[in-house]
Amino acid sequence: MLDYHDLYLPYVSKVRELKNTTLYGSRTLFFLTKQGTLKPLVIELTRPIIGDKPQWKQIFTPASDSTNLWLWRLAKTHVLAHDTGYHEIISHWLRTHCVVEPFVIATNRQLSTMHPIYKLLHPHLRYTLEINSLGRQILTSAYGVIEDTFFTKKYSMELSSVAYDKLWQFDLQGLPNDLIHRGMAVEDSNAQHGLKLAIEDYPFANDGLLIWDAIKQWVTDYVNHYYPSPSIIESDQELQAWWTEVRTKGHSDKSEEPWWPNLKTQKDLVDIITTIAWIASAHHSATNFAQYAYGGYFPNRPTIARNNMPTEDPTKEEWEKFVNKPEQTLL
Repeated sequence: MLDYHDLYLPYVSKVRELKNTTLYGSRTLFFLTKQGTLKPLVIELTRPIIGDKPQWKQIFTPASDSTNLWLWRLAKTHVLAHDTGYHEIISHWLRTHCVVEPFVIATNRQLSTMHPIYKLLHPHLRYTLEINSLGRQILTSAYGVIEDTFFTKKYSMELSSVAYDKLWQFDLQGLPNDLIHRGMAVEDSNAQHGLKLAIEDYPFANDGLLIWDAIKQWVTDYVNHYYPSPSIIESDQELQAWWTEVRTKGHSDKSEEPWWPNLKTQKDLVDIITTIAWIASAHHSATNFAQYAYGGYFPNRPTIARNNMPTEDPTKEEWEKFVNKPEQTLL
């Protein structure tokens, strides 16, 4: 299920006060076919109580008659906009750009340039702050590209912050834990990479796990070379100060969360470094470089839906216009 109900619903009334955009809370149910592809079966769109208007909610399904077929297409367009916005604002901007900044800052503050972990992390972090600075000037700034072209408009960065508060956990950012958490894999010691995928034809997981394993093996060899015993890790003052700053200053509002890993053993350090390297390299590449291939053709990945569904409180004239020329409503 693709669930954008709880995260988006509090923003529906806010977004609808803005011009040339609209929003619903949405849930989409998919069926996994024998061919290994996902087929959308049901879309639920919800408008909460707004002023004197009661809650509006409707289920849409595939249809063969013309009117309901166009309603299904429109419902899919809304969900595509929701998914595109989530991808850009949360999966890409939040999870690969923003959350890495505390690691960059702590690495430069607490680790000597001669420190082995500094040398290991530096290639992954070297341009992050510069890229993010440019992004804040052009993309995520007030009246910037994101606010101008995505359905969330001026609430885009606020929504990103809410998603960070509600959804982000460091221990779920590594690919295996991410897949398990999202129900896309289960642990299986007999399977390749120790995971059995829910969908076999899943390039992000299939290719990503190869990269994850390669990163982890390299980090493991590197860490074991410089830290042959746990006592060296615990007594490394720079390393411990680095990890403390990441948690207590970089992610201070989450500093007391129980899911932060300890930094006492080689395995602890390997897991932490592998996760950071994954976020800053392969995870970012997956969410960034394929954007034009999917979104260059706007109807395939719309960033905004400007009109409400025709079945939501329609006037007689609006309904007749939709029935007679549904393609105009869609486009």
